[in-house]
Amino acid sequence: MATANSHMSLLLLLLALVALTPSTSASQNLSLNLHQLLQLLGFPPGLIPDPVESFSISLVGLLPPTVNFTIHFEEPCYVQYVIPNYFAPVFTGQITFGKISGMIGHKDQFSSGEWIDMYDVTVVGEDLLFEYATTNLTYNRAYFEEVKTCTYGPLLADHSNQLISQLPMISAE
Repeated sequence: MATANSHMSLLLLLLALVALTPSTSASQNLSLNLHQLLQLLGFPPGLIPDPVESFSISLVGLLPPTVNFTIHFEEPCYVQYVIPNYFAPVFTGQITFGKISGMIGHKDQFSSGEWIDMYDVTVVGEDLLFEYATTNLTYNRAYFEEVKTCTYGPLLADHSNQLISQLPMISAE
């Protein structure tokens, strides 16, 4: 039996999909940007940085409401949240209300200097649980309310936004 929460999620997702479909001039004010879509799906708007060159979603399931997404950045994007983050020019995954899974094209840099693949993000109350290839971390969602801007080139460990020569090698295939 479906819960009221899943019905609300379905309604919000369907409204978002309608708003994201090609629109006529009369309905152009209904279009949503990526950060608004994240909020409709239970995430803080700053989870994905700007500028996003383009993004697309496709519905893959209704119960629970699930979409595949593809986000295109102009070039590799680096942004400082709690730790340095890397987004490949093409970043993909799947979103179900409150969970992003199967991500390809995203890594975080740990204190060891190693870039580790992030696979899933799950909303857990006021926190976000980040699941990596080798560990899990939990951060308060408040760290991700502000939409950050990409730096095109990796960040130094001291977060000064200066370039370093080592780039993580990942594929978004």
